[in-house]
Amino acid sequence: MHTYFDGLNYSLANEDTWIEYSLLDFQTHRVLSVSGSGARCLPLLAKNPGHIDIVDISEVQLFLAELRIQAARSLTYEEWLFFMGYRGAVPGDPNSIISRPALFEKIKGLQPKTKTFWSNSRLRWEKNGFLFLGKWEQHFQKLGFLFRNILRCDFGPIFKAQTLQDQQKLFKSSWPHRRWKSFLKIVASEVVFDRFLYKGHFSGKADRKTEKMPFSQFVENEFNRLFSTQLARKNYFLQVLFLGEIRYEEGLPLEAQRNIFEQIQSSTTTINYIHCSLLETLTQNSYNCYNFISLSDTISYMPDHFASQILQKIHSNTKMGSLIVIRSFLREPEKLDQKGWQYDPEASLLAQKTDGTGIYRFQIYRKI
Repeated sequence: MHTYFDGLNYSLANEDTWIEYSLLDFQTHRVLSVSGSGARCLPLLAKNPGHIDIVDISEVQLFLAELRIQAARSLTYEEWLFFMGYRGAVPGDPNSIISRPALFEKIKGLQPKTKTFWSNSRLRWEKNGFLFLGKWEQHFQKLGFLFRNILRCDFGPIFKAQTLQDQQKLFKSSWPHRRWKSFLKIVASEVVFDRFLYKGHFSGKADRKTEKMPFSQFVENEFNRLFSTQLARKNYFLQVLFLGEIRYEEGLPLEAQRNIFEQIQSSTTTINYIHCSLLETLTQNSYNCYNFISLSDTISYMPDHFASQILQKIHSNTKMGSLIVIRSFLREPEKLDQKGWQYDPEASLLAQKTDGTGIYRFQIYRKI
């Protein structure tokens, strides 16, 4: 296992779950999803598929995904928001606020090893919840701290804007463009990301990436686009990075929106957690005839000869119309063997334009 994938790498979501949720049909038979934090998998339950197989090379990520899902199935909406860390307290009588450890005991259906892991890790999550336990989230919180406290950048006005028109005006007039650009050249450099976050496996390294422009310029362009096209207060990713928290609940990620949560609670989906690599899952499981596959950006980390054959690893009996969603970060899959699959350019471009993080490219294929 790469060093980057050791331990808990993701605890919130560095991917906008809306993309996969909007593409998944209601009551699809079988779904495969790479786990990550579980925040991309959980909203898929709202579509009530028959089965979801959640796979990850990191067992700790699977522990978090299972906790996230079983907590959603066991707790009320208000309890779940508090337990995860989206809110600081359960609304109601201030004299009877429920503690996170007490809520943890209410969660049903956890596998023994999952319950043991989180019981032993209680000091890590008891005070503030689970959202910022991951290395990815902590890294970007630190960047936000530097923006605000070292460079003295006040991002508050942008997030207070109620309309996109007002936000665009503020972005032109009050955004610290020069400091922002200079800062990106340092913190969004290949060396910093590779050494301090990705531990040598950064997909944006010069000898691996397919994106031609420098990483810092790529990031600057994408954030300029986000602030020009999406209301920042409705984007949890922008809030985490620039405010260090999700301050405005209208920007809650999909898993934490009440209507989605209520549909999750009424789902009857069977969930299977698989601790192994994606390729092992696709080639070894006898039931891997999936109708919908969410690959995250795992393909960015695969050797070229594996990445190019990923579509051919999927069971040959997969039904016509089945969908696969591939994300890529700076390194798009090249020379993909598309036999039996058809690229959907319109859906792929729409996903890129509406993605709330702004850093991913999409390749969406349908079985033909």
